[in-house]
Amino acid sequence: MLRTNLQELVSAGIRRPWGYKDHTSGVKNIFLILSEWIFSSAQKRFVVGITVVALGIRLAIIIFAGNPQHPQLYEHGEIAHNLYTGHGFAMHWPYPPLDPARAAVQKEPPQYQGAFMPPINPYQIYCAYLVFGESATAITILMLLSAVYSSLAPIVVYSTAKLFSSENASRSSALIAVFFLPAAFAVTTFSGSSLYQLVILLTLLLAVRSVLQPSYRHFILFGILAGVMTLLRSEFYAVGFILIAVAGVMAWRSDKIKITWKYAAAGVIMMTAITAPWSIRNYDLFGKFIPIVDHPWHEIWRGNNIYASGSTYDASGNSVWENASQYPAIIRALDSLPYDQQFDLRADSIFHGEAIEFIKAHPAKFAELGAIKLFSLMTIDYHYAPTRNVLYLILMMMVILPSVFGAITLVRNSRQSKDYRVAFVYGTFFFYYCGIIVITFILPRYQIYIFSAFLPLTGMGISSLRDKLRSAKKGQAG
Repeated sequence: MLRTNLQELVSAGIRRPWGYKDHTSGVKNIFLILSEWIFSSAQKRFVVGITVVALGIRLAIIIFAGNPQHPQLYEHGEIAHNLYTGHGFAMHWPYPPLDPARAAVQKEPPQYQGAFMPPINPYQIYCAYLVFGESATAITILMLLSAVYSSLAPIVVYSTAKLFSSENASRSSALIAVFFLPAAFAVTTFSGSSLYQLVILLTLLLAVRSVLQPSYRHFILFGILAGVMTLLRSEFYAVGFILIAVAGVMAWRSDKIKITWKYAAAGVIMMTAITAPWSIRNYDLFGKFIPIVDHPWHEIWRGNNIYASGSTYDASGNSVWENASQYPAIIRALDSLPYDQQFDLRADSIFHGEAIEFIKAHPAKFAELGAIKLFSLMTIDYHYAPTRNVLYLILMMMVILPSVFGAITLVRNSRQSKDYRVAFVYGTFFFYYCGIIVITFILPRYQIYIFSAFLPLTGMGISSLRDKLRSAKKGQAG
């Protein structure tokens, strides 16, 4: 085991000259003590320990990097502000009009409800405002909540990994989750990242349990969590139903339980029950089926237009968003729309036409952008300045590479076990999001979210890599 290997390495019989003083023995002893605690302590002690360490790291990040006086809340905060001031779940479409009359309208509170964002996170901010007002205190509370969410993630990683990997590998995965700093720094942001990182881990935990231990209970909880996840990230709506169907098929193929389809049906019903109130509310507003958000084509256009780079920033460092200097025709088209309840849908239809026209006119460019997006997903978003540094690349590779090795190991193990069911769950999730990235865009927040979901595989990947290195050394010695 890993702990035993460390002890063997430290205590190896290496002769030293008489009078030699080992100045590193203290460090080695500390390393051995930490290794003993990580890999040999009781499960409860281990879980409490990683939670405390994770919380400490995230609280330190809030103290040194948080900015409660001047937070950047973007669309989530704007909707929360309008809820708090009595204007409902609404916001003006964030574009800079050329028409002075439209600009004047945008300075006033919105008169029409919308569905620009999934609802849970704006309502979370709104609830903080209800208790503490629009204040630095409310922002601090939101960051502390995010720290709690993020500190619970390693526990879920550990619980998930134990379902298909060894105890040591599971603890390694949890430890990587504790020190996954790109995810930890999300506690200072307000897009709901820490919450949906936790919820996706919980959702996949129930997905894995559903395929390995199919039951009504597991599929019902799976459906509930998939519904909550959809209300945090709108694109999950499709893959939530797909994952439930995949879990049902995998459970049936492996265990031949005739009522597995009923388990899966229960999961679908629960996911539908969670998302239906929001979809019905949207239908009442727009007279059209809008599952979660009202502008999907806008997101596709951002990744597919003449200035698109694959990122949310173009090659010049400008945000890929409608503006008068680069997209004057689009701005004029938006200005010409009636500013009423249907504005968001009409605006999205403009971006629908623009995106389709670009893809038809430039299929090679569309393919090139898709390849760039996937490369950025597996490395860094080069166009986003804060991540264009070696440290961020190293931190991401410490998760991406073990995730890849873990996935490969999982697939190979599935030839001799039932792990192929787990591989299908993670494979479905990964390839779905690869497709989403190809047709939209990549940004660090999405990359961190996707690979947070794969943290349970990292310990297995490290074990596999260690075994390969040992085999290579033995081969050289032979």
